[in-house]
Amino acid sequence: MTATLNLSEKELLELTTLTKQSDASAALRLALQEYIRYAKRMRLKELSEQVEMQDNWQEIERLEMESQHGRPCAD
Repeated sequence: MTATLNLSEKELLELTTLTKQSDASAALRLALQEYIRYAKRMRLKELSEQVEMQDNWQEIERLEMESQHGRPCAD
């Protein structure tokens, strides 16, 4: 897909400098990829705040060890 984008010389220079790309198209692709990664991380962060976690890893690990050994494990 082709898109036309009008950037000022200053914006283009800053973009190519920050992305370390000499080609404007490559710089734009890289900036867009990085923004997409950032936006996805922010969505995951928002979701993680909505999930209630149970702090029962020790109990789960004990049960797993018991199932592997066939007998209760000493605590």
